[in-house]
Amino acid sequence: MANRTLAADILGKLPLFRHTPPARLAEIARHARTEHVARGTVIARRGEKPRGLMAVAYGLVKLSLKGETEKVLRLVGPGETFAEAVLFLDKPLPVDAVALADTLLVVVRAAPLLALIDADRAFARGLLASMSQRMHELVMDFEATTQHGARERLAGYLDSLAPPGTAPVAVQLPASKTVVAARLGVTKETLSRLLRQMGDEGLIAMAKRDITLRDRAAITAAARGGRPA
Repeated sequence: MANRTLAADILGKLPLFRHTPPARLAEIARHARTEHVARGTVIARRGEKPRGLMAVAYGLVKLSLKGETEKVLRLVGPGETFAEAVLFLDKPLPVDAVALADTLLVVVRAAPLLALIDADRAFARGLLASMSQRMHELVMDFEATTQHGARERLAGYLDSLAPPGTAPVAVQLPASKTVVAARLGVTKETLSRLLRQMGDEGLIAMAKRDITLRDRAAITAAARGGRPA
């Protein structure tokens, strides 16, 4: 019972389930379970059948592909979900999922979610919007990797960590420089060099993983290929 109550509480705070009636949310939670995952644990490997939709209550999950070098496709943080394809495709997971921090997951089997899709148009629209946003982000990532330089990709990534605005704002890299570099498709050395360069130009101030975006307009311009005068 405690597990179901915790699952329902976590799911109710997710944007995806924001408008789901409590009774229906409780029914979904009845088919869900929580999993405490230690930092460094492999949650699922590429080629495995996913256990269900996975929601992150706290912690951080890395979704990546491994080849000669690792490509980090996405960092999944609190309030976000992954493995949505389990709802529609009887196919194995196309990525590796690894916990980068101590993480609490809520795993929901497909059957109750498919029933919710049939019964609740608002939920179905929310799920479609979430997956469409994910597709949009993948296309933007592909464009950035193939058409933009490393500096542009870094500037765009830093800008994405903060809410819109022009005032200086503090952000934090969600993972180590090694992981962030893999997310951006650069080496750790290149990432460190570009961060130092942006610091020297007065765009940012950095202390370990804490970064102050001092000149948002210049950072936005850098993401579009602009250079300091």
